[in-house]
This record gives sequence, C-alpha cells and structure tokens, in this order.
Amino acid sequence: MIKKFILPYIIFVIFIFFSLDLLITNLFLKNYGDGCFEIEEYYYELKKNCLKKDQFKPGFPIVNIYTDELGMRVGKNHLKKKNSKDVLIFGDSFTYGVGLEYEETFIGILEKKIESLNFYNHAVGSYSPSVHLYRLKKTLSNKYIQPKKIIVFLDISDVYDESNRWVYSEDNFKPILITNQWKEIIKKKNKFIKKNFWISNFIASKLNFYLREFRSSRKNNLTSHSNKVKTSIQGQFTYTKINELSNFWTEENLNNGISKIKKNINSISDISKKKDIEFFLVIYPWAETIEYGQNEFDWEKFAETLCSNNKCKLINTFPYFRDYVMKNKNWSTDLYFSNDEHFNNKGNIIIANILEKKI
Repeated sequence: MIKKFILPYIIFVIFIFFSLDLLITNLFLKNYGDGCFEIEEYYYELKKNCLKKDQFKPGFPIVNIYTDELGMRVGKNHLKKKNSKDVLIFGDSFTYGVGLEYEETFIGILEKKIESLNFYNHAVGSYSPSVHLYRLKKTLSNKYIQPKKIIVFLDISDVYDESNRWVYSEDNFKPILITNQWKEIIKKKNKFIKKNFWISNFIASKLNFYLREFRSSRKNNLTSHSNKVKTSIQGQFTYTKINELSNFWTEENLNNGISKIKKNINSISDISKKKDIEFFLVIYPWAETIEYGQNEFDWEKFAETLCSNNKCKLINTFPYFRDYVMKNKNWSTDLYFSNDEHFNNKGNIIIANILEKKI
C-alpha cells in the first residue's frame, strides 16, 4: 500500500520544488543569471554598476559579477585607493577571470597585495588588441584616470580573434564583430529554463562541476598525461602544420591575425611613449601549448619580437609554468579548469606572484 504512494509523493515534491524555484527566481533573483553584458550591434562590453551571477559555460562554477561605474569587473567591496598610481589592464577571458570570484583572479589578488596601485581592468571575454587599443584611447580621454602603467595580457587566442572576429568600422576607430554572434550567445543564456529556474540551474551547475573534477582526478590515476589535455581551434597553430590545421585556419588569416596584433601593439606602444606610461606585455601558456610545444609557431619568440627596440617590457610566464610542470605530475588539473584552457585559482596565483615582482 505504501509503495503506491511513493511515486505520487515524489512527483508532488518535485512539483513543489520547481514551483518554489520559479517563484523565488522571479521574485528575488530575476536579475541573476544573464551576466553583465551590454550588447550593441556588432559590439559588446560590460554594463555599468551591475551585480549579477554568471556561468561561463556548463560545468563551470556560477560566480558573482560586479562592475563599477566605468563598466569594469571589480570585487564586491571595491574602492579605489587614494594617492595610488593608476594601472590600465587589458585582456580577454583569462584576465576577466571566468569561473572565478574576482578576488581569486590574478588581478583581484594583485589588488590586495599591492596597495600602491589602482587597477582598472578592461578585460572581457574574446577581446583582443584591436579592442584594447580602442578602449585605451577612450580611457585616456577620461581626465580622472592618469595611468602610470599599461599592462596588456596577450593571449594565444588573439591571433584567431584578430583575424576572424574583430574588424574596424568605417570610421577606423571602433572595432566591430565580423558577425553578430554575441546576440545568439545571449539568447541561449536567456532561455526560459535558465531564466526562471535559477536554484535548479545553480544546483545542477555545482553537481556538474564537482563531477567533472571527480572524473578528471580519476582519469589522472588511470591514463597517461597526454590524454587529459584539451586541444582547441584557437591554440593549435603553435604546434600544428598550417596545411593540417582545421578549416577555420588558412595561411592568409593566420598571417592577417599576426599582422594585426603587431600593428595594434605598436600603436599602444606609441601612445604609451607619448604619454610617458610604462607599457608591459604579458604572455602565459595554455595547457596544450605546454603539452604539444611551439614547433610550428613560437609564441614566446613572437612576444620577444613585439617588445624589441624598447616597444614594451615583456613578462614571459612560460618558464615559471614549465618549472611547475617538471615537478608536478598532475599539473594540468592543478592549474587549469578540467577540459578547458582557462586557469583555475591556483594558475591565477602563480601569475599574480610573478606580476607582483615584475611590475
């Protein structure tokens, strides 16, 4: 007799849970879950004075996103320090800190460690030097920000993004997307289930994240190291012959991406010299670059060339990561999110420690 009531009881409990989830989400959490992106026609940036939660992609933790009055990601209790030097930060999703609370990112860590500097973090996912140059020019027009240092974090994906994502508009000043793909991404984030069942999504995200970590830790003990490093379209050009690259690459768009990076970094360098601002260029490795090398395109030598003739001060973090790899068998899951190229908190700590000494 009792067994007959078990299934209806379970269905009733599930119904009550999802009903409460729907009610709570729409009454108290309706502004959560879609990030802080301001979407324009063929361009995007962060909204100003935004407080939301966001998930980079399935399997990643859901984290808090706070932005300031300038539309830059900051910590929860963010206050600019008086009598401190201003530092402009430019980068993409690595520097933005996907999957991490701001205080866990390398910029967030540096803010706590270096009291003498105020960091203005312009980083947003899939930004590249074309956008960095545009945002630098805009920021320098703000008389209240007087930067003493510029730090550009040059990412391996910038080659792809410069060639296949960003072009300059007809006025040759504002970068625009080649396709309006971000609207489609935001549409996916705003689907009915994601918007109206936030508690369920949060629980599912946490379970998915910990299951990925558990599967990854088991895989570490059962497989060789080469089986657990993710490869990507954006990063494969460093270790794959040009005629063997995926259809997204051609020799022409590879050269175009490299050429645009050179041009934009040179422009940033020229501006920094005219304004007497110290200019740093930072490079860091993806897991696949460490695993498969740079036999086809040496990213470190490319960065050295960019900073030659006093154009910028190069901070190459590759040797520090190689040192860690030599001493730690499970380096990829120690430093990167499982099956992803982005650094986890430990990877961010390494970069923060390097930067603290160099800047």
